Amino acid sequence: MASTSASFSVSEAPATDVAKRMAVSKNAADDMMRVLSIYDARLLPMSPAEGEPAGEAYGCDEREEQEEEAFAAAEDVIRRCDSSSSSSGMADYLYAVDDALAAASLQGGLASRAAEAVQAAMPRLEEEARALLCSSSARRLSLSSDDLDDAATPPDASPRLSPRAAASVRGVADRMLRAGYGPELAQVYVTTRRDAITEAVAHQLGAAEPVAIEEVLRMEWQVLDQKMRRWNHAIRAVVRTLLAGERRLCDEVFASDEELGHECFADVSRGCVLQLLGFADAVAMSARATEKLYRTLGMYEALADVAPELEALFTGDARELFSAEVSAVAARLGSTVRRTIEEFGSAIQGESSRRPVQGGEIHPMNRYVINYCGLLADCRSTLDMILVNTADAVDGDEATGGGGGATSTPSGRCMLELLTRLLRKMDEKSCLYDDAGLKHIFLMNNLYYIVQKVMDSPLRELLGDDWIRRHRGQIRQYETGYLRASWITVLSVLRDDGGSAAPTVKDKARSFNAAFEELYRNQTAWKVIDPQLREELRIAVSERLIPAYRSFLSRPRPQTGSSSGGSRHSASKHVKYTLEDLEDYMLDFFEGVQKFVK
Repeated sequence: MASTSASFSVSEAPATDVAKRMAVSKNAADDMMRVLSIYDARLLPMSPAEGEPAGEAYGCDEREEQEEEAFAAAEDVIRRCDSSSSSSGMADYLYAVDDALAAASLQGGLASRAAEAVQAAMPRLEEEARALLCSSSARRLSLSSDDLDDAATPPDASPRLSPRAAASVRGVADRMLRAGYGPELAQVYVTTRRDAITEAVAHQLGAAEPVAIEEVLRMEWQVLDQKMRRWNHAIRAVVRTLLAGERRLCDEVFASDEELGHECFADVSRGCVLQLLGFADAVAMSARATEKLYRTLGMYEALADVAPELEALFTGDARELFSAEVSAVAARLGSTVRRTIEEFGSAIQGESSRRPVQGGEIHPMNRYVINYCGLLADCRSTLDMILVNTADAVDGDEATGGGGGATSTPSGRCMLELLTRLLRKMDEKSCLYDDAGLKHIFLMNNLYYIVQKVMDSPLRELLGDDWIRRHRGQIRQYETGYLRASWITVLSVLRDDGGSAAPTVKDKARSFNAAFEELYRNQTAWKVIDPQLREELRIAVSERLIPAYRSFLSRPRPQTGSSSGGSRHSASKHVKYTLEDLEDYMLDFFEGVQKFVK
């Protein structure tokens, strides 16, 4: 008797365990309905005929015998298969588990055996779930530089399951959840899918292992630039494809236990989300540099772009956690952008090189700053989000002089301030030239370059047409300043002083020749960068020079006695250039190649 009692106690343990699990199962009512439907179908042929007493149709012993027969086949299938068996015949195995679950829900001695069978089936179901969840079909992407800069919805690179595998997982998960093995199913799901997601994220980032913050802080710019570009692509791919697909799979697998599904999804995705946010945080913590600004803006834009979608994937505490983390990282990136722009403006103002640009051409700092501002203007919507709460740093006269578009947005005010500082710096640089004419050529070149860049970029929208018109007028003023500084002396030589003696005419010719040759030697080396502007400037010079020289040539020479013929000859031999000569020589001006009069 003792032995029998001990044997009963051992067999009772698994039955009690499964019974408890099933009792707390969230679909206990569904299980009971399923049990009743299964056994109603099986016992229907044995129902008593109409009017026949039930006790005469079959007795309790016969009912138990039928239940025993219904369960025996299922138990045999379960006992013959273990966790190492192949996946073939899984449909029959799942039906057997259904029968065992149904029997375990009944009253009587059969329930204990059925509970043991259910418990014996769980390792096989766990392994089957693990194998199915590992059968993901992730597409490997080879990302080009164009792909990295594409902000559109990324291609599907998720470790997704085939429809057949997903359906099979649902079938296995349903039995485990009904048996009360939700925690075991969750553990299998999380460990398997977390590895698949981690691998897919690493592939998106182009790194086998997560990048540590310390590594980012020490990284060379060329390497960091590539990783920042990949991150901008990866954050969109991970949220819109990877995690969105995982959310759908999780909902399918845990359809009968949504709360457990939410927890599993949070556990699966937590690592990859924190990995992505950690890299962005490291970038925000790294040393600020102008070359990083555009990429950092791109990261902020990407994060702001996917933040609502990322938040919508989670529920409860997980949603609050990730929402707070995303907001904190975005705030740090935004702070980095603002401080970098401030330092960029200070660097413009503090540039102190003392070497003038040869020929009055475009200053290198001008090229860098205006092209960089054009890049920033491409991100004007993102800049507006970052700068919206930033106090105006633009002086009142700058803000009011910017034009209609310049003061209407934070990004417009930011660009106006940077360009105002740039123009002031160009004014300072012009003072490095000793020749007043070259100073005006330098200012004209550099302002023309800025205006053209503004017109041909989103800066036009930010600064407005009034700004463009005002600075075009300034270019004309520089042109006038050049003409006065370079040609007023030459033209004054040709002026008719009235009643000039022959020696004075000769002196005028000599003075003009010397002055023109000096201008030719100097100003052929000067460079007006724009062909149209160069031609306009030559025409402006010719319109003043040619009529004055024609008047000088046609002016009557004084005739005084017998010496008048000699005087005319003496004056004429000092006139070296015809009108056609001057027109030809003017074509060499402002080409940036120094020449001498032959």
